[in-house]
Amino acid sequence: MSDTPKRVVIIGGGLSGLAAAHRLHETAPGELEIRVLEAGTRLGGVIQTEQIDDILLELGPDSMITEKPWAMDLCRRLGIDGDLIPTEARFRKTLVVRDGELMALPEAFQMLAPGKIWPFLKSPILSLRGRLRVLLDILLPRGGPPPGGDETLASFVRRRFGKELLQRLAQPLVGGIYTADPEKLSLATTLPRFLDLERNDRSVILGLRRQARRSAAQAASGARFNLFTAPRLGMGSLVEKIVAQLPPGTIEKETRATKVRREERWIIETDKETYTADGLIIALPAPRASEILQEIDPELAHDLAGIPYASSAVAGLAYRRGDLRHDPDFFGIISPVTEGRGIVAISVPSVKFQHRAPEEIVTLRVFLGGALAANLLEKSDAELLSIARKEVTELLGAPAEPLLERLARWPDSMPQYHAGHTMKVLRIEEKAARYGKFALAGNAYHGVGLPDAVHSGEQAADSLLAQGITGRPIARQDQPA
Repeated sequence: MSDTPKRVVIIGGGLSGLAAAHRLHETAPGELEIRVLEAGTRLGGVIQTEQIDDILLELGPDSMITEKPWAMDLCRRLGIDGDLIPTEARFRKTLVVRDGELMALPEAFQMLAPGKIWPFLKSPILSLRGRLRVLLDILLPRGGPPPGGDETLASFVRRRFGKELLQRLAQPLVGGIYTADPEKLSLATTLPRFLDLERNDRSVILGLRRQARRSAAQAASGARFNLFTAPRLGMGSLVEKIVAQLPPGTIEKETRATKVRREERWIIETDKETYTADGLIIALPAPRASEILQEIDPELAHDLAGIPYASSAVAGLAYRRGDLRHDPDFFGIISPVTEGRGIVAISVPSVKFQHRAPEEIVTLRVFLGGALAANLLEKSDAELLSIARKEVTELLGAPAEPLLERLARWPDSMPQYHAGHTMKVLRIEEKAARYGKFALAGNAYHGVGLPDAVHSGEQAADSLLAQGITGRPIARQDQPA
């Protein structure tokens, strides 16, 4: 038996690929030669943290949800769990744009439905007729998707709560997470909790109230901000810590994989050289994975290409606090498509987290694009920044020119979990399982958040370890539930 370590090649240096590499090294230190091939000049995928003097700007995701344990567990194992900071409890609220005005999201409103009736009834975001239509959910019988079908989020919301709630609240709240078209988004894949509430409690609203009574924790307004955390030095520090714990020579940037094939070992062709490997993980967006797998498995490549993606951009802006007409005391603003503003949302990271900017500075993140504004990304950087500045001026009374501004584009970065997504992923996984010591990872399959990306990468690594990539099967026993 050869003493030469087995080699695993991971294509993709985003969070999933890095998490897979870390898991392999952590579980079988010294037993594997790991190579992460990254086509670009930077690692971390959509994570992009910039420090400009005393201002920290996140141009990708700025936090991670603690309810899903995988990213938190990785931080613990990396030794940076003590550096995680919570969101500021004093400012956990969201505003909604209604006819150009900013209105607070009703207390305990939970993505698609009110958790408390009286605060919702008092809110002017919906018309009186719209509010009464929402409360009709209390009387409606159980419904369900079409026979054999996967109900879209829009269909469910219209059926239970009416068109106005869909347009004014559900669409912008869900759009802020998935940058998606609710007319196509699978409810069962993205927010199955609401289907379960209807199935188990008949009324979604009554089900939410029963859950609240059973739970000691009160529901937060809008997104559940109390469940979010971030490293003190930004999400980029998570990427840096993972890379620092990998063996020297693991990462190879500016190395673009072009195709793979299987002989006695895996053969990975790149724009620089050809690699051989005993195990292979592809941690790329589904369309790029499709390109690489086209020659070896056209059917698998076809299914991967069938997962659609949306593009977006994030503008990071900073202003003097005293120059704003409205001093932000909230985490963010969501803007329904019906407002026609060209933005998805605005968040206020200097309010959301401590130590992200000096006290006299307010930082903002403006989100543009998504599935419902795909053409917007055809504009130049200067035009997108102009749109962002204009909206901040109109909504918050900011001066025309910020102290600083940055723009990050994220083309084809957000997979769209359309109706039928779960069955599509099952077919993909069945086809991928035909190959030994091979796995797919990334946000295209089972979740779009950072914890999901970590989990996907670690599951891919665990699959190879369980198949004996080291020469002996290794089963993980400490994976959190």
